[in-house]
Amino acid sequence: MKLKPKIGIDNLKFGMSRNEVVEILGEPSRVIIDPSNENDIILEWRDKLLRLTFYQNENDRFGYIRTKNPDLTYNGKKIINSKVDYVKKEVFGDLVKEWEVDDFKFLITHFDIDLWINLDEEYGIVTDFELGVPFLNDIDYDWPI
Repeated sequence: MKLKPKIGIDNLKFGMSRNEVVEILGEPSRVIIDPSNENDIILEWRDKLLRLTFYQNENDRFGYIRTKNPDLTYNGKKIINSKVDYVKKEVFGDLVKEWEVDDFKFLITHFDIDLWINLDEEYGIVTDFELGVPFLNDIDYDWPI
């Protein structure tokens, strides 16, 4: 799984329709209405450890990735199950200069608003990765397609 900041993952691009994504990945294991936002539909592929969010108020466009897949890479470097300091410095060091860090006792999050990247850390290891389509301004998304 190759990460493409601001664009998506592998051959999945932010802005694609749900049908286009399902055509590529196959039928999801589960479909969830986001409990925090009923306008967001989450498709889950358990075998890929992957959840993709589709924004109903944006014409059902793909706009968010959450994964625990250990095969996730950026520039050939693994992200999941790697030490968080390594990921921040060696993997994303050229892209992100300052991370917003929140400590929730058992979970620490590392977030960059410009790329809309989030790393979840437990025990000093990246356990989850999230990537969203970034914003163009305060209202509009910066869709790559």
